[in-house]
Amino acid sequence: MWNKLLLGIVCVSIGNVASLTSSIGFVSFSPQNAAYTARSVLPMAVLSPEVSSSHDVTTGRPLIEWYPGHIAKAERMMGDVLAMVDVVVELRDARIPRSTAHPLLSEWVGTRGHVLALNRMDSAPEGALREWEEALRAEGKVPCFVDGKQGTGVRELKQAILEAGRHVNERRKRRGINSRPVRAAILGYPNVGKSAIINRLVNRKKAKSENRPGVTRGFTWIRIDAQVQLLDSPGIIPAKQVTQASAYHLAMCDDIGSAAYDVQSVAAALLEKLLLVSESAPNYVRLKTLRERWGVDVECSCGEEYLRSLADQRFTGDMQRAAVTLLKDFRSGLLGRMCLEPPR
Repeated sequence: MWNKLLLGIVCVSIGNVASLTSSIGFVSFSPQNAAYTARSVLPMAVLSPEVSSSHDVTTGRPLIEWYPGHIAKAERMMGDVLAMVDVVVELRDARIPRSTAHPLLSEWVGTRGHVLALNRMDSAPEGALREWEEALRAEGKVPCFVDGKQGTGVRELKQAILEAGRHVNERRKRRGINSRPVRAAILGYPNVGKSAIINRLVNRKKAKSENRPGVTRGFTWIRIDAQVQLLDSPGIIPAKQVTQASAYHLAMCDDIGSAAYDVQSVAAALLEKLLLVSESAPNYVRLKTLRERWGVDVECSCGEEYLRSLADQRFTGDMQRAAVTLLKDFRSGLLGRMCLEPPR
């Protein structure tokens, strides 16, 4: 297991930081202008579970940076747009509930009703969902667990929206004004499933829904029925860069565009993350499924070593194909239900 492995860090130094050139949504590296020097792997002491849990899988790997223009515009407009809504629905990814919590959300919600929903409940183990529900309730939040693909939990989500916005029509009634639909905005990172949830609520395809980040590019009002009107919004990524740990988790779960990261680095980090989580929360991942799927030993010194073995044994030495396949298998659920972030 992971705590019995000898780990090492490959140190890469980039000599010319001027060679880093920003592009929309990502940073591109220019090898011609950068001096790369790799030192040999340095053996470390056998890691205990306590040390393993604090290991940073992003160390020594390329930075993930982003900020597409349409997201910047949407963030600037957020204050004005939310002035028109009664309830804010915060949508997170159940596989990474912490990393998909937007740091500005409480500021945007203000005094409005707030509904927290964790999508892709079908992709996370039931034990992980129970633990996250308990942790969130301890914070005073009552989460709704939903599955945009199958529609599970959507009815309960609608009821939560109506309850959070009930004060609106109660106030209108006291003033002798006719009731109106509760206006709710669904906010979340790119590709957490906002449009899929809206389509389930309306029971037909109203919002663009594809399995790639950035499909929704503007704010769109959608009338669900006589009770609820929803505002679909672009995926909102924080203007201020989140931690690299969170950025890598977002990339692993396909919650940011692929232009923002190096596929092989993210796939290698994913393998290491799965090993770490298997130590701290064994019921959160299924290493056995990963072993059985490809027949490649997961006990290795680093993620890159696993990718090399996978490439050599299954993809004629093509590490890029091995990395793409590992990420695809994880994201699609072929490796089983997994959660990368325990609440503790």
